[in-house]
Amino acid sequence: MQVEWKKQAQREVRAVVIYGVENFGERTAVLFYQKIKLWAERLVTHPELGSPEPLLAARIRLYRSLIVSEHHKLIYYIDEQKQIIYIADLWDMRREPSRLSRRLK
Repeated sequence: MQVEWKKQAQREVRAVVIYGVENFGERTAVLFYQKIKLWAERLVTHPELGSPEPLLAARIRLYRSLIVSEHHKLIYYIDEQKQIIYIADLWDMRREPSRLSRRLK
């Protein structure tokens, strides 16, 4: 399997890293980014590592989530036919839960 990042997820990672640099310093932001990338790489060999995301249970696709830090989780789904794991979003768990469904259309 391989991992592909959707644009929404890329934008969110970029925004969180920029925020991290501005508020916590470059070293902390880089460590956070590396941690996210490491979890994404783990999905290649263990695609079902994340649990089904309850906030997206009504969707046709089975979205999974993987907690990657205290406040963030990766939201992804698997395309078995193409053998691709699509990372759909990096979700800040401090947000209003109902917003997640609206973000992923």
